[in-house]
Amino acid sequence: MTHILIVYGTTDGHTRKVAQVLAEHFRAHLCSVDLLDAAGPYRRLSPESYDGVIVAASVHIGDYQRAVNRWVRKHTALLGAMPTAFVSVSLGVLEPGIKPRQELLRIMRRFLDRCGWRPTITKMVAGALPWTRYGWLKRLMMKRIVAKAGVGIDTSRDYEYTDWDDLRNFARDFARLTSERPAEVEMGVTV
Repeated sequence: MTHILIVYGTTDGHTRKVAQVLAEHFRAHLCSVDLLDAAGPYRRLSPESYDGVIVAASVHIGDYQRAVNRWVRKHTALLGAMPTAFVSVSLGVLEPGIKPRQELLRIMRRFLDRCGWRPTITKMVAGALPWTRYGWLKRLMMKRIVAKAGVGIDTSRDYEYTDWDDLRNFARDFARLTSERPAEVEMGVTV
């Protein structure tokens, strides 16, 4: 049985949901999965006994969660010896044109360079707007940010933009990648 670790960092909770959907998919396909909040009490868990690791984090103010950064830096050597993936969650994925995508790639590369990690694959995923959970200041800031993407600014409701079918396809491909060690599958955006 393939044993997968999913480490995530979240600010508003959506990246946790992304990690949970990935875990559900793996479990439905008879993989063993552990979920780890990089900022949680089990953050010291080592990836050494797993067949593959997925790290998911969301972009906020041009960077990812510090706890994810610390976890990856601590385990870079082990991550380099197995199939790994980095899932970047951001509303910037929704912005039209090439410049927003280039900016997201720059943010991802900077993060990966700082950590010294080269994941086997990377994946960009659209995030969510939980307007009803934002305070007035964050709501004001987010309105300015999302106006560029042309997405929902009705602050009386929440929006999810994640393509769940695409995420499940990614999970299927990653499961195949972990069972085919050494990896010979090409997927995603390689950084």
